[in-house]
Amino acid sequence: MGTPTTVERGSLCILPHQMATIAGSIADRASTMCTRIGSGRRPIVISLMNRNTTILGGQEVRWGRIAEALALSGDSNITILCSSSLVFAWERNQVAGMTPMFKLFTERKSKLRTWIAAQVFALRYIPRGAIVHLTGPGMLILPAAVLVRALRGCVLVTSLTTSRVLPFRMERFPRKGYWMFWLALKASHLVDALNPHIDVASMIGPKKLSIAPCSFSDPSQFKPADSKVGRIVFAGHFNWQKGSELLIQIVKEWPSDEKCELVLCGSGPYEAELRDAAAYSRKVDIRRPSEIGEIFSSAKVFLSLQQWDNYPSQSLLEAMLCGCCVVATDVGDTPLLVKPPWGERLPLDASPRAFIAAALRFIHMDSEAQAKAGASARAFIVQHHSRERYLAYLRSLWEFADTADGTSRLGRR
Repeated sequence: MGTPTTVERGSLCILPHQMATIAGSIADRASTMCTRIGSGRRPIVISLMNRNTTILGGQEVRWGRIAEALALSGDSNITILCSSSLVFAWERNQVAGMTPMFKLFTERKSKLRTWIAAQVFALRYIPRGAIVHLTGPGMLILPAAVLVRALRGCVLVTSLTTSRVLPFRMERFPRKGYWMFWLALKASHLVDALNPHIDVASMIGPKKLSIAPCSFSDPSQFKPADSKVGRIVFAGHFNWQKGSELLIQIVKEWPSDEKCELVLCGSGPYEAELRDAAAYSRKVDIRRPSEIGEIFSSAKVFLSLQQWDNYPSQSLLEAMLCGCCVVATDVGDTPLLVKPPWGERLPLDASPRAFIAAALRFIHMDSEAQAKAGASARAFIVQHHSRERYLAYLRSLWEFADTADGTSRLGRR
């Protein structure tokens, strides 16, 4: 069997060798994969180990929900290596909690001691021949993962949640982040990504790159309120990549004569500048991410200003589940989520006033038309970005990795 690639059928990407063998609904496929993985040849070890993960980003939230779903499925073949700080953050934000699958790692007081202890911890719990799945929040044990691939015949899978890796070589980003990604990609048998147009194909070759068909959020937690108010929301880490420089200009130019409010949910390096800009307007409010569910629920519009890709942002999924219309920067794979009638995309170099005007057009829509557009946004996410669909893909990824012998290229029987 050859090395893996992905084939698109509509909006679903699956591995070619599964085309003839996996049929039926997504739910049936997930059930089949659960049985196979539970009794498969290789145990699965997922790394969610990082240092002091106290603030949850989208990837931490998504993996918390994945861990919760895997625990409910009763897979005895899966072990999750997890930092205690991440579990604490999950429980504080009602994302996930401790399960029997978890092997909990407690961070040390210094970075060096934490790093050394993490490798020892991982080597203790990764058995010979396992599938070791590194995630965005789990790169701390990368050296141990490379070691067990070489010495224990393990298969290494790496999941990426960013659409851009190559810019990490630029001066404004820490170079050590790029080299960490580089090593993980080179050492992995299989690389899993969320973005169809991720920029790493030149680093690893497309044959070992697999693209997920979707992401997912929680439609039972995020849903629209019975009535909406004139509210436009930005939610995310206040950094450059999330569009904070553009956001500062939007805040400065926010019209004082409009009845609607602009609510910013987040924290980060640009928070002080945003607070300074917001101090001159009674229409702009800055709140903490812990309030986001309630804020989204009654809001009408969501601003997604990311500089690389708005797809598939967790906050964007959550906003759409809450029936929000969307104004977004037109970058990367954003058109896969932001489209009429609920979305409008603007180029990166559009003026702050253009983003304000687009958001106000949704605010000023007839209430019935806005509600209908918001309902279309929610229906789109529920149908195309479901947890069941993502888990079916994840299990198919592990089944493919299960065919590797851990010493030769993935796919050779």
